[in-house]
Parts: sequence; C-alpha cells; structure tokens
Amino acid sequence: MGLTVESRADPVHTDLVVVTLTGEVDVATAGRLRDHLAALIARGARHLVLDFAGVAFIDSSGLSVLAGIHRLLSAPERPGPGEGAAGSGAGSGEEGARADGSGEGARASGTLALAAVNLRIREVLRTTGFTRFVPIYSTVEPAVAVHQTTVPRTGP
Repeated sequence: MGLTVESRADPVHTDLVVVTLTGEVDVATAGRLRDHLAALIARGARHLVLDFAGVAFIDSSGLSVLAGIHRLLSAPERPGPGEGAAGSGAGSGEEGARADGSGEGARASGTLALAAVNLRIREVLRTTGFTRFVPIYSTVEPAVAVHQTTVPRTGP
C-alpha cells in the first residue's frame, strides 16, 4: 500500500512538528519514514507528534524506527561548535543526527508522541512496551496542547 508522510510545524512553537502518516509502516516504508523524521530533527524539530489516524498497519521495522526516533529525541543535548568542550569536534549537531540515537553531535532533548492510533496498533504498542515511554493521545489536538503548555515559545 505504501506510506504518505506530511509534516507541518507549529506556528508558535517552531520546534514542534506534527507528522501525518497515511498507509502502512512496514519494511518497505520504514526507511523513508526514518529519513524524514531524522531530517526534521536535523533542521531543529525537537518535539514530534505522529498522527496515526491514517495508519492501518505497523511491523517490527516501523517499531524500530519509532524506538530510534524516541531515543534520538530523548538523548541529552550535546554541545555544538563553540558551546562546550573545546576541540570536541562535535559538529553542528545536524550532520550526525541519526534515527538510532547514536549520531555524534546529535542535539535533541525533545519528545515523541503518537496520536489517533487505532486499537490494533495500540495493542501492539502496549504489548511491546512502547506505551511506557511514548505517550499516545486520542487525537493530535491534545498532544499539541500538552506540548504548548509545557514548553516555552520558540517562534517569533
């Protein structure tokens, strides 16, 4: 079936991005999703809300992407050039951001949340333990509202 991925940044909290997924997150589409999410993080997104309303299926490849993105976002911030340990060679934080959380110079310390997850996928997430570390909201609106009330403004 494939997967469509669309992103929109919050106009006030510019480090918050809602990512709308439509289709199946499986071995054929997981790599593209991982690359899309990692690129958002490299461009400054620190808080991702994944809208699963249009997702019919997720396999272990998709679960692996979610785990890697969660790990990347929840990693403590590491200093970029001129911000910390002299001579660390950490880079700007963008080049090394990897979805498996191991990118050198990755600058994150953010959050991942899921919204509008169907019952079948929600059960898979619960059974595999994802619900212990990734919150799931009934719709996108409460996930965004929680972020907006707990994180300072980043927009103009």
